[in-house]
Amino acid sequence: MKLIFRSYLASLKEREELDAILPDLLSELGYVVYSRPQRGTTQAGVDIAAVGNDEDGERKVFLFSVKQGDLTRTTWNGNSPQALRPSLEEILDDYIPHRIPKRYQGLKVVICLVFGGDMQEQVRNAVSGYMDQHTTDRISFDEWNGDKLAGLLLKGVLREEIMPKELRSHFQKAISLADQPDIAYQHFGSMVYELGKRVATDKERIRTARQLYIALWVFFVWARDVDNVEAPYRSSELVLLGLWNLLRGYIGKPRNAVNKAISTVINHAVQLHLSIAQDYLFRKVLPHVEARYGLSMAVQSRTWVDVNLKLFEILGRLSLTGLWIVWLSERMPTSERGDLDAKLRELSKMGFQLINSNPTLFLPLKDDQSIEVSLFLMLVSATGGNMLDAETWIEEMAKRYVLTLRGHGRYPCVFQDYRDLIAHPREQTEEYRREATSGSTLLPLIAACLARFGQFAGLQVLVDLKSHQLEHCTLQLWMPDETSEVAFHDGSHDHGIAVTGLPLTADGIELLEVIDAACERSKDFDELSMVKTGNWPLLLMACRHHRFPVPPQFWRHLLRPLPSVEVAENSVSAGT
Repeated sequence: MKLIFRSYLASLKEREELDAILPDLLSELGYVVYSRPQRGTTQAGVDIAAVGNDEDGERKVFLFSVKQGDLTRTTWNGNSPQALRPSLEEILDDYIPHRIPKRYQGLKVVICLVFGGDMQEQVRNAVSGYMDQHTTDRISFDEWNGDKLAGLLLKGVLREEIMPKELRSHFQKAISLADQPDIAYQHFGSMVYELGKRVATDKERIRTARQLYIALWVFFVWARDVDNVEAPYRSSELVLLGLWNLLRGYIGKPRNAVNKAISTVINHAVQLHLSIAQDYLFRKVLPHVEARYGLSMAVQSRTWVDVNLKLFEILGRLSLTGLWIVWLSERMPTSERGDLDAKLRELSKMGFQLINSNPTLFLPLKDDQSIEVSLFLMLVSATGGNMLDAETWIEEMAKRYVLTLRGHGRYPCVFQDYRDLIAHPREQTEEYRREATSGSTLLPLIAACLARFGQFAGLQVLVDLKSHQLEHCTLQLWMPDETSEVAFHDGSHDHGIAVTGLPLTADGIELLEVIDAACERSKDFDELSMVKTGNWPLLLMACRHHRFPVPPQFWRHLLRPLPSVEVAENSVSAGT
C-alpha cells in the first residue's frame, strides 16, 4: 500500500493537486491548518501553514513550501520562479517576521520542504548546507519527501483501526484494476458505501469525509497514469453523494467545526470532480466531436447498442459538467466570470457538434435517456446557447421516434438489461411493442419541448402516435417525495412519485398546465437538502448516476433561467 501512495505522490502536480491534498492530511493528523493555498495573493513562499505538535512533543508552527516531483538542481535554485530556494528566502525574510499570526508568534517554526518524489543526490549537499546555515534556536527545517508523505497518508487515513482490512482490500483492487473501469468502480463503490455506514460520531464523520476525498485523489492520479479515468469519473460522483450524506444531518443547524470541515471537503471534492471531468472531456472526447462518426467509431463495438449507450453517456457528462460550471459561475463576481462563461459557450457548441457528427444521438435507445436529453437542453438554456439548434434536435428526435415505432424499428424502449437491449426489437409484433413501450418519460419531455418551441405540426404527429400505436403507453413524470432524501444516496429506486396519465393535445397547452400544476403541488422537491441549500447540481448528479428521471421542476423552465437559491456563503454549506 505504501508503494501505491509513493507512486501516486510522485505523479501529483504542485498546484491544485499536491497542495490540495496536504491540508486535509494535516488536519487528519491533528494539525490546525490556518492558511491554505490561494491564487492571486502573495503568500511569501508559504503554500500551507499549520500549527501542531512536532515529533519531540512541542507545539510549533509548520510552514510548508510545496514542489512537484523530485527536487533537482533546477527546482532547487534554477531560473524558474517556482524554484524552492527563493521561496525559502521569502519565508525567512518576509513570512516569519511579518505574517505569522500574533497568537502563534511565540512558537518555534519548522520550515518544511515538501515534494512528492525524492531529493536527488547532486543537490543534497547544497540543500543541507542551506538548512544548516539558517537553522537557529527558533527556526528549523524538515524534509517531507514522497516516502514521508506516503507514510503519513497510511498513518492518517488508512491505518487498520480506521479503515478495516476488507476496505483497504477494495481500495487496493480498485487502483490495481484502474484500466478495467467496471471492476475498479465496483470495488471503489464498495469501499465508499462501507465507509459511509461506519460513522457514529462527529469525529468519525470528518475522518470519513477526508478518507473519501484522499482515496479519490489517489484513484484519479493512478488511473490518469494508465490513461483511463473512466472509473474515477464514476467514483467521483459516488464520493460527492456520499460526502453530502455525511453533511445533510447538519442542514439548517448553526455552523460549527463539524459541518464547516465537511463542507470544506465537499467543496474540494467538487473541484476534484471537475478536474476529472475536464481530463475526460477536454483531453479524450471534445477534440474529436467534429469528426463525422469519430466518437462512434472510437467505441470500438460491433453493435449499435454500445455506440448509442456510450454516446448518450458522453452527452450527459458534458451537460452535467457544464451545469456544474453554471453553478460555480453564479457564485463568483460578475467581473471574474469571463473564463467560465467562455468554457460554457464552448461546451454548448461542442455538444451540438457531438450530436451532428454522431447521428445515433438523434434518438435514444432507452426511455430513461430522457435524463441526458433534459440535461443537455438545460445546459443550452442556461448558457444562452442556440435554442434553434435545440429545436431542430428535438424535431428530428420526434420524427425518428415516430418512424421507428411505426416500422417496428429501433425505437426507445423501457428495457434496462443489456441482453434485452441487444435483442431489441426482439419481435415485430404488436404484443412485443406494447411490452417495450409500456410507459414513457421521454415522450412527455419531447412533447413539452415541441409545445414550448411552437412546433405544433410535430406535436400533432405525436398526438396521432399516442392515439394509435401508443394507446397503451403511460405517459408519466417522476418527482421526488419525502423518502427521496435518503434514497438518493444509497441508490434505492423505491421512492418518489409518478404523475401518470399526462394529456397529449395538438397545442400542448394542457400538458404544460398539468406539468406546472404537478410541480406547484409537490413541495417535497423544495425540501430536498440539495435544493434548499442551492446545491442543485448534486441532485442532477444523483439522478444521472442512479438513473432517476430529471424532476420536471428543472426542465419545465427550459426557456427561462435555472432555479437559483440564495445561500449564506458562496460554497457548499450546511449552515443557516
